[in-house]
Amino acid sequence: MIEIVKRVTSALIAAPVFLYLTWLGGWVFIVTLLTVSVVIQLEIVRMIANKGVEVQMPMVLILGIPVLLISVLPDVAWILFLTLLLITLIIETFSTSGYGWRRLMVTLMVALLIPILLSGLLVLRSIGTTETGFAITATFLFMVWANDIFAFIGGRTLGKHPLAPSISPNKTVEGFFSGFGGSFFALYLSMTFLPDLHFDWKIAIPFAVLIGLFGPVGDLAESKLKRVAGIKDSSGLMPGHGGLFDRFDAMLFAAPAAAVYFQILQLFSAF
Repeated sequence: MIEIVKRVTSALIAAPVFLYLTWLGGWVFIVTLLTVSVVIQLEIVRMIANKGVEVQMPMVLILGIPVLLISVLPDVAWILFLTLLLITLIIETFSTSGYGWRRLMVTLMVALLIPILLSGLLVLRSIGTTETGFAITATFLFMVWANDIFAFIGGRTLGKHPLAPSISPNKTVEGFFSGFGGSFFALYLSMTFLPDLHFDWKIAIPFAVLIGLFGPVGDLAESKLKRVAGIKDSSGLMPGHGGLFDRFDAMLFAAPAAAVYFQILQLFSAF
């Protein structure tokens, strides 16, 4: 019961703050995502350190910055990324570590993967006018959060069939499909109460389906990494929730999926 109270209290504080920063948009939102990216990267470094895996810590933290900025400053960000990448390669080439190239590969993965995935949120926020971009991004957040809540409740009350027992024994098929219900419920509320969300159901339904599919996959991906690392939570940053990686795991997969979906719609002038 105490853990549930902690979980709800943390969510009631963190969710409105993140929504407010999303509403502000612009560089405030970019800096917010950069901060989230760095924290998650630090959590991942801590996780893999349990298995004796080394990284180039400075490059992990700075190499991903231009990656996240490519969608808003493509030319400058690309030049900065190439410069930092060359520096990373030079450092590892002259390193005396016996695991130099393994360290290089892990450094690049941790440095690039999280900001690349988070950039999906920047793409969503930049769609259309600032009001439309916020409405779409807020709807995305509501659907991800509702998916998680409904999946948790559905799994606890109805769950009988394991979804992926070798990765996360507590997740069930019933919880997975309950999560879809949460995504559609949040979508319906957003379409009802957000006037700047100019959706019809032909656009909205695939959007909710993508969240229902990719959100849980992101959750499972983090669970798999935690199982390999032998830890329960990515950190203790958020009482009742763990770390930022624990809170953003579903978004990390769902955001780029949603971004690709809307880019395709815009490409064919369907939105």
